[in-house]
Amino acid sequence: MTDNSPHHHEKKRDWRNDEEPWPIWAGLMVFLNVLVIATMVWGLPGLVSVMVPAAIGMVIVLIFIVFG
Repeated sequence: MTDNSPHHHEKKRDWRNDEEPWPIWAGLMVFLNVLVIATMVWGLPGLVSVMVPAAIGMVIVLIFIVFG
């Protein structure tokens, strides 16, 4: 049985070869979801409990970038 669809010979695009950093965007969306849910459920303590570890993590990543 032959497949005569126009997309038969096209390969699936690999997101790893794109110029866009999709894993970073996905991680950012997960973080924002956790931030919003924690704020909606617990209010200001939820916001602080998510943002303080995130800020510490960002400082650690920045130190790794600057000092190698």
